[in-house]
Amino acid sequence: MDFDLIDRLMRMLEASDLNELDVTEGGMRIRLVKQASEAELASSPKPSAAPRAPASTADMPSGTRRIKAGMAGTFYRSPAPGAKPFVEAGDRVRDGDQIAIIEAMKLLNPVEAECDGVVTQIMPADGDGVEPGTLLFTIESET
Repeated sequence: MDFDLIDRLMRMLEASDLNELDVTEGGMRIRLVKQASEAELASSPKPSAAPRAPASTADMPSGTRRIKAGMAGTFYRSPAPGAKPFVEAGDRVRDGDQIAIIEAMKLLNPVEAECDGVVTQIMPADGDGVEPGTLLFTIESET
């Protein structure tokens, strides 16, 4: 692990207006998140729409994988307005396939499948606000 790189990334994040930095290179992933002050939390905008309630864990088959938001932002199903969605319910995906985007602080962050399988549910609507931990997709895993 390159601690000099981590230190530089921490200093860059601290000096910027960003609240989160997620970098993947090769087989290494580094995710840094600033701690928001209480004043920032009180003045931050709320998501535009409440995420749909996820199905209960008891209702999901044992091979079901849940893809959750890793950050707050706006959920998009397609790469551009009017473009075909990355995936639809029933589509087969492979581990690492891009299946959505979360826009946060004007940065487009890819959402990727975490296993091979079939998309069974897409929870938020296109343009919905999401928070960390919001259930985005369920995938019936083949692995």
